[in-house]
Amino acid sequence: MLGLATRRSSLNVAQTVAAIQAELDRRGIPVAVVVDHSAAARKAGLELPATQVVIFGDPKAGTPLMQAAPEIALELPLRVMVRDDGGPGALITWPDPTYLAQRYSLPSQELSALKAPAGIVAAALEHR
Repeated sequence: MLGLATRRSSLNVAQTVAAIQAELDRRGIPVAVVVDHSAAARKAGLELPATQVVIFGDPKAGTPLMQAAPEIALELPLRVMVRDDGGPGALITWPDPTYLAQRYSLPSQELSALKAPAGIVAAALEHR
């Protein structure tokens, strides 16, 4: 899908979310919240395959982005979605940093902060 990056985890949704949270903790990056969409759906009497969104960020990384392009605050804090698509393991999806940089006309030196989800996901899946 346009503007998104995706990677498959061999772990299930809960295990993948735990691995991502552990990697964020190792890096000292605060988790704002984990949104469990499937649990909310169940409470509403609906069904949704396991779907969770981990929302995280560091003001030291996000503030310069918002100083450069205030509208990017709509995309922050950063987030990754982990969902069960019926295949083995889980799918992890996050906003593509190049797409965000283009969308908000960010200077290239600001792109590194937006690359954090890819590195976090890769390291989380290696450290499991």
